Amino acid sequence: MLRIGRGASDGMVMHVDHIKPRSLYPHLALDIANLQIMCNECNVSKGNRDEVEWQ
Repeated sequence: MLRIGRGASDGMVMHVDHIKPRSLYPHLALDIANLQIMCNECNVSKGNRDEVEWQ
C-alpha cells in the first residue's frame, strides 16, 4: 500500500511495514499477510497506527 500513490523509483528508500503494528499485535509480527512495502515518508507518517487509524 503506497498511500500517496507513489511507486518505487531508483534511490527511493522503501520499508517493510507491519499493517497491524507489532507493538499492538505481537502475534502478527511474523505473519507475511501483515506486511506491506511503503516508502519512508509514508511509513514515518503511519507510525504506530493500523490501517484504519491511518486513513
